Amino acid sequence: MNDETENAYQGLEQLAQLVDDLHNPTPADAEDARPLFVAWGMLATVQRQSHAVVLLHRYGLGHETAPNRRSMLEHTAQVWWLAQDGPDAVDSLNHALQRKQKQLREAADEAGMTYDSTIADAVAAAELPTNPAQTYLNVSHLFKRIGAPLLAIYAGESMLTHASLTSAERFYTQSAEGVRLLSEPHYPEGAEAPGERAPYIALVLLWFAMFSFNQLLDGHPWTDELQRIAAEAGIEDLATMGQPVE
Repeated sequence: MNDETENAYQGLEQLAQLVDDLHNPTPADAEDARPLFVAWGMLATVQRQSHAVVLLHRYGLGHETAPNRRSMLEHTAQVWWLAQDGPDAVDSLNHALQRKQKQLREAADEAGMTYDSTIADAVAAAELPTNPAQTYLNVSHLFKRIGAPLLAIYAGESMLTHASLTSAERFYTQSAEGVRLLSEPHYPEGAEAPGERAPYIALVLLWFAMFSFNQLLDGHPWTDELQRIAAEAGIEDLATMGQPVE
């Protein structure tokens, strides 16, 4: 295990302890706690995905963590958005839920499936306010707002996650001798395999998700510990990611 991976493992354990020690948090916005508990659901997902990444990596399946890393990217971005736009982000997510429930219901009806429509009916009947923040339901817009490099990373992870030529070609090589089929992922010489750095990527994403979530907590109680963990892991620059550019 190299130093980067060892530091990532240690950093993830320290972040997990911060989460475990959080009990009955007080929201920074006492009038509307919705962003806090929605963001908590997103953060809990990021943390559990980080556990999955570590487990797979330890068994030599770092390449197979691409879907986990992609999910972590999406959920981390949502936590940041909730910290920035608060109730407007929640209202936007409610609009997305309304649309997705409609799509699910139409698909189930077309397939002749029976289901409990209680939630779908309630969501369909809800009168929801609109706001400009809804543009960030588009993940491309959200990643660009946080920082353009994230969109490029997300696009790359998506190509490895989805059935595509990119994901398929990791498992065969072509040469003058013909095509060789592989059971282990192969990357061109000189190309970095993202799976090898999966624990570090997981650390970066969980740290940033927690940094964002901390803004929703009264008094920002994790600030000192997050700064310490970032310094020890060498990721201090993350604190500036996603901050408004004047």
